[in-house]
Amino acid sequence: MKLKNIRKISKKTLDWITARKSLLKLYEKKGIRVCELGFKDCTFDYRLSFAHRFKRSDPRCRHTFRQTLKSCIPCHQKLEQDSDLTEKMFKLLRST
Repeated sequence: MKLKNIRKISKKTLDWITARKSLLKLYEKKGIRVCELGFKDCTFDYRLSFAHRFKRSDPRCRHTFRQTLKSCIPCHQKLEQDSDLTEKMFKLLRST
């Protein structure tokens, strides 16, 4: 069976895939295995992802420990909706 309409992966996406693998190892090494935020409705260690300080489409976005937080989906969504809360949590957890 021949596959059709497969889009090429962009350089930006490839960079994120590579960075994500590195971040997973780094967070594991630092012992961070659960959501760092713990807001109401936090799922603690279920379906974790990385919340970025800036949206990934923002040129200021960096895939580094200081620019990411490990979060569950409900907590990540809260950060997405409130830029002031995002900045507050990054200052608290990453001392930046």
